[in-house]
Amino acid sequence: MSNLTIEQRLHNALGSQKVEEYKARHAYLHAIMYSKQEWDVFWHKSPNTTWAHQFGRMVGWEEVYYNSVVHTDANMLGLAIQKMQSMEEMWGHDFLSTGKSGCHALASDVIEVAEDGMSARAFYLTPGTMTGGMSMGPANGSVCRGGGWLWERYGSEFVFVDGAWKWFHEHVCPDTAGQYDVGNWAHDRYVDYRSGKLKIGDLGGYPDRLTEPGTLHYDYSIIQTVQDTVPPPLPYKTLNDENTYSPGRTDPTGKITVKTAGSQKMEWDQSDNYFDHALDDVPNEQT
Repeated sequence: MSNLTIEQRLHNALGSQKVEEYKARHAYLHAIMYSKQEWDVFWHKSPNTTWAHQFGRMVGWEEVYYNSVVHTDANMLGLAIQKMQSMEEMWGHDFLSTGKSGCHALASDVIEVAEDGMSARAFYLTPGTMTGGMSMGPANGSVCRGGGWLWERYGSEFVFVDGAWKWFHEHVCPDTAGQYDVGNWAHDRYVDYRSGKLKIGDLGGYPDRLTEPGTLHYDYSIIQTVQDTVPPPLPYKTLNDENTYSPGRTDPTGKITVKTAGSQKMEWDQSDNYFDHALDDVPNEQT
């Protein structure tokens, strides 16, 4: 981009720095489950704002915010109340930080700011850990575990609107995961796949409402190789359907370019939450 002026280059450099800042702040806020502090501040409030995972794509600021903040915080409060009934020492603590948590490192980032300076695209590898809702201790008389490691990739996009950089699109692609207390995670996952206990795509979570359901990324298994769902961005001129992780939704002004059936109430089979299994046959002293 040698044709850019000094002012344009500085603008793009500052945009790249803002991308790094937002991703780092997200990693911290996600770890302590402070969703509101992220979504109220960093994100662009547009009908074309999207957040995607294995389960499909949330579309529009209202749907994304409802799933990521309203519904999530309500679930966290329910988990905290459940734990407080058997663990009195939890009373008085922040309920958002006493249930589920996700600690993700950020690595191998590739960031490209558009030549027009109005958008930025980023790719990250993100190895990390997740703790499930029951990982803090016993529930209903049984010993529970709810934790494991995982390896994901992020495809993120940002737009420069009203003089500020805002988060616009996110596509999370989990490639593989394993639980902490197993001797051979690859063998266990293979057995779970063969038995039907675990299906490809089960690492995605369960949003309450979804506009575009359907598996967008398949995790690695004995029968599925790693997919190139969110490749690192290349230099580009402007955000469009050839340069985006969210095709058809690149207009930050709010112009709807893709017609859908709208937000749908989802029904999920959550009996096999991968990071939240109860172990009825483990002695209490092993928790």
